[in-house]
Amino acid sequence: MRFTVLGRSPAVPNPGEACAGYLVEGGRSRVMVDIGPGTVAQLLRLCNPWELDAVVISHMHTDHFLDLVTMRYSFPWKDEANPKLKVYLPPGATAQMEHVALGAGLPDYFARSFAFIEHDGVGALELGDLRLEPTPTVHFVPTWGFRVTARPASGDGAGTIGYSADSSPTPNLDVLADRVDLFICESALRSVADDAPPPERRGHLVPEEAGEVAQRGRVGRMVLTHLPVNSDGGQWAVDQAATTFEGPVEVADTLRAWDL
Repeated sequence: MRFTVLGRSPAVPNPGEACAGYLVEGGRSRVMVDIGPGTVAQLLRLCNPWELDAVVISHMHTDHFLDLVTMRYSFPWKDEANPKLKVYLPPGATAQMEHVALGAGLPDYFARSFAFIEHDGVGALELGDLRLEPTPTVHFVPTWGFRVTARPASGDGAGTIGYSADSSPTPNLDVLADRVDLFICESALRSVADDAPPPERRGHLVPEEAGEVAQRGRVGRMVLTHLPVNSDGGQWAVDQAATTFEGPVEVADTLRAWDL
């Protein structure tokens, strides 16, 4: 498999960067996981949108789904040669996209090109040669992270990717990280004050907490994402995570790819 960063910014984007979005390739399949503002422009540097098997949305915050509006302009209208793009949404999210369509100017704005499918939050998504297993995290809205594997017959080996999506500390992150080769973990917070509310109310991790999850999970390599980056390129987050995780820690740079 190959995992490529299209955007790593939190909701307030880093200057010149996109919000959350990632491209996963395995065998003959390509899946985009999250599609925040600015990510389609990065995707177009790598492939055409109609080469995707699907788009999978972790949760319905705009920094994770709003570039579906842009994708619609880049995707062919449905015809015999261009079937609709499958877009997997969290349970109950289709109605929200209908409101977004009205904001884009047409009630059927998305329906002309996309097939919205709500996953049930439990069953694995079988998307060509890729398999995505959802696990709920703890955020401000219902959110799911994913474990991603490629079919053995695809010739891409048995590597596993864990993606945290957005989350505060929760035992379910341990499920996502358990012995994965590559753990993509959010680190949106620089620090947590002593009088901060409980984790389930703040919705995000500090890098030390991401490192703790990676250490317990015995992951092969951790990539920090969804984080503010300043002139040091995110080294602040690497340094903090390294205090709790003994393995390799890297920052999710735009268009950087990891091969498994």
